[in-house]
Amino acid sequence: MKVHMFLRWVKILAWLILIAVMVKIFSLEKLTAENAHSHGLPAKMVSADPASRKTVHASHRHKYELANEPLKLKQLLDANAQKNWSRDGNCAPYPRHKDLHIVNVHYQFTVGGNVTYYMFGAYYDRRHAVENAPSIAILAMFSSIPGPFEPAYCQVWYEDNDTPDIVEMQHQQVAWYEVWGNGPDLVYPVLLNCPLQGSPRSYRVPQLVSLVFTDRCARATNALRVVYEAPQRSRATRFAVCVKDLQFPGRDMSERWMEWLELMRLLGAERVTAYDLGGATLTANTRRTLQHYAQHDGFLQLRPHTLLQGHPVPTINVEASKRLNEVLIYIDCFYRNMYEFDYVAIFDVDEVIMPLGELHNWPQLVQHLERNSTLAAPDSACKAYASYCFRNVYYPQNLTVDESPPRNFYMLRHVRRVAEHLDANSAVKCLHSTHFVTSVHNHFPMSWRLACAPLDVPTSVGQMQHYREPDDKMTLEQPTPVRDDNIWRFRDQLISNVLAKRRELGR
Repeated sequence: MKVHMFLRWVKILAWLILIAVMVKIFSLEKLTAENAHSHGLPAKMVSADPASRKTVHASHRHKYELANEPLKLKQLLDANAQKNWSRDGNCAPYPRHKDLHIVNVHYQFTVGGNVTYYMFGAYYDRRHAVENAPSIAILAMFSSIPGPFEPAYCQVWYEDNDTPDIVEMQHQQVAWYEVWGNGPDLVYPVLLNCPLQGSPRSYRVPQLVSLVFTDRCARATNALRVVYEAPQRSRATRFAVCVKDLQFPGRDMSERWMEWLELMRLLGAERVTAYDLGGATLTANTRRTLQHYAQHDGFLQLRPHTLLQGHPVPTINVEASKRLNEVLIYIDCFYRNMYEFDYVAIFDVDEVIMPLGELHNWPQLVQHLERNSTLAAPDSACKAYASYCFRNVYYPQNLTVDESPPRNFYMLRHVRRVAEHLDANSAVKCLHSTHFVTSVHNHFPMSWRLACAPLDVPTSVGQMQHYREPDDKMTLEQPTPVRDDNIWRFRDQLISNVLAKRRELGR
């Protein structure tokens, strides 16, 4: 009897231990999910098992690192804070995190004379076509295009090295024209160049850079980790796509995104980068769809981002401020992709550069253009172009819809367009060469080196299909709109690929 009672108590105790273990596991999972959420990550991206993290696809691991960039900077600065690193004892001391003036998470505020700078990113640039290569390109927003500007110096730090190199900043390249909009309440995107040429450590990739003004030995109040995305090539010619900040708060865009992303993939894109503002800027269904693309195969890269708004003072020109923020995004995306990809395109989700005729994807399109470098100008001596730019043609929503494709395929169903393309200076979109371009805008390259000006691609070779209403409403009727269903070359495969994604999403 006593043995029976003893076994009974043992079973009860075992059940209590099992319940306690389960509660502990659940609490750990919840904590992990909360930590992930606090960094803007989906919980499924985080694993408590170090071994399982090693098996994550490289692009997934990269996504995990993206959301922690501000944290990684703090960890780096704090780890070296007590080492008293400097140049010659008291010149250019190693930056301290407590001295940084951080604004809107991703920007660092600093002042040079009467000009305010909001430092955003720094990129190692070793391209042969770039002046003073290798160099560091610093991307920032600043408060004055005309200046005047104080002398500026770059304090450059290398991993595990206790002494910085100090180089004079060579030039400022403004990525904006004043005629587009200016005023005391606006800040403008600018690229600052720190040449490393001639430095005894120019063969190394810097880890950190700070900008100081007037006094080269000053203690820095800003510090940027230097981005270098080493090439990982699987094809001879590779393409990436950049998308601006995602703001679709009141509209489920999940179906549009799936159709567009799968078309990008069919055309030859290997990575799409979009900037996620978080919060309520996307509906729950749209966010779930995009996160699936980001986590499943890394085709979509979602970069956490905040807009620089209300600096230096609350702006009255909201539209200009929005455009200025977008240019900063485009440049950041271009520089992060410039080594791994040969061409970068900048699109909205209603835009597609479409090859025509016998050309079915971007690699074929670019190969055709490279082999026919005199296509636009028979007497041209150009052997390389900064970008290939394609004329805009509208596919409006209000023209007759072809209802034979499934209902959720917006582009496949909208195959009637206005009769005429816009001219070469209006709303073009381009494939930008990462070998030559140094600054980009939504519609064209802002600057380039050692290449000819962008090529206006003939509309018989390719066009930029824009799925929205035209600005000139008369073109909806005159000249008479035409049917142009070249997208149907991809119809079966596009439908198949999108339906496969829908099944993965459980729809």
